[in-house]
Amino acid sequence: MQQGEINRFQITDINNEGEGIVRLGNERFVVFVPDALPEEDVTCRLVRVKKNYAIAKVIERHNDSPIRRKPLCPLFGRCGGCQLQHIDYQSQLELKTKTVYDAIKRIGGVSDPSVQKCIPSSSEWQYRNKASLPAQTNRRGKLLTGFYQKRSHDIVPFSGCPVLLPRLEENVTSIINDLKDAGFSGWNESEINVIDFIRHIVFRTAEFTDQTLCAVVAGRFPNKDESNKLKKIATGHSDKINGMVLNRNISKGNFIWGDDFSSINGETVMEEVLGKYKFKFEISSFFQVNSEQALALYKYASNLAAGDTPENVLELYSGVGTLTAFLSERAKHVTAVEEWPQASKYLNINAELNGLHNITGLSGSAEDLTETLLGEKFDTVVLDPPRTGCDPRVIASILKIAPQKIVYVSCGPATLARDIKSLISNGYSIKSIQPFDMFPQTGHVETVVAMTRV
Repeated sequence: MQQGEINRFQITDINNEGEGIVRLGNERFVVFVPDALPEEDVTCRLVRVKKNYAIAKVIERHNDSPIRRKPLCPLFGRCGGCQLQHIDYQSQLELKTKTVYDAIKRIGGVSDPSVQKCIPSSSEWQYRNKASLPAQTNRRGKLLTGFYQKRSHDIVPFSGCPVLLPRLEENVTSIINDLKDAGFSGWNESEINVIDFIRHIVFRTAEFTDQTLCAVVAGRFPNKDESNKLKKIATGHSDKINGMVLNRNISKGNFIWGDDFSSINGETVMEEVLGKYKFKFEISSFFQVNSEQALALYKYASNLAAGDTPENVLELYSGVGTLTAFLSERAKHVTAVEEWPQASKYLNINAELNGLHNITGLSGSAEDLTETLLGEKFDTVVLDPPRTGCDPRVIASILKIAPQKIVYVSCGPATLARDIKSLISNGYSIKSIQPFDMFPQTGHVETVVAMTRV
């Protein structure tokens, strides 16, 4: 096969990026075909050819797959935020179940993992409570902000998003327009890497309290004129946005947040309610983007963690203490660990806010603190790491703590499977695997795995 070659394929499978798959040569060579679905007959041009795979572009689709539907967003296919809008929702759930199954089988080394059906989100659209929009300066010197194209740092200008909460979508639109009208510039990715001003604009809206915060992430401190303009924009939206903050990020990496936070106007802390619990947090704190589904997941995970009698629980990567509160209901004591300062400081604040006196919040990395806690007795370890999974030091410490039960919450099936493999090889067995659709219309999936010590 050569680049530019035209072929006709029958699509046989799909990956979690929503791309059609064709396997050739005894399945040793894979062709990925964006915008093609199983059972579709397509004529394609090969646009990239490597040793073991190729990427093809559809020239003509000769029939439609039974799972295909019309995407709700007119930017689908350009914007990289969603991958599965062209697939009916039931098929999205089946794909996510298969994604978890394949990862645990292939990477985790479990021959036939018993993965339960993915639990659907109660809202297929208008569920997302957070939007992070990168900002650049276009060729005309104007502010350009939106979402990245797939596998690119080219921005698709924001013009609405059907997965955002309606209040959030409205605020994003109005603030962006005001920043443009005020003449603000974005981050120039030039050869000399010059940062002008705005790097990201971040919004959060609490679904159940309707509180909203906005953050302008800048590559430098604003001058006096810029400060006045930001203050004017913030006060002009104070009826819909509780507060606007400035974050200065001078790093060259992709991480959104820097260490410097300051108030532009109004509040810097917001509050959300999940079930019977209230939680305060800042805009940079980790908080699940789908509040309704988060409530379902926390109830499920805390039930898995609960023993027949109250036990000591160690929770790692605790965020602001959302799952922590649910764990505390049936635990003797919960020791919660979180590294990000803007989140960890709310572990004890939220425990006190909810009258929970069996929680101790610790600020520091899971790698360091698990090693200092080796002398403590924990019956259960609950962890919800970032997509990169656990550092090997964390896994090693868990094995030394030797809890009877482990509840692992993950948004990365591959790293989940990798860590599970280490735990299985050191005396743990899988009790249950339950995917949750935390991110409808995308290829991402949240999974809760319960393990017990053999």
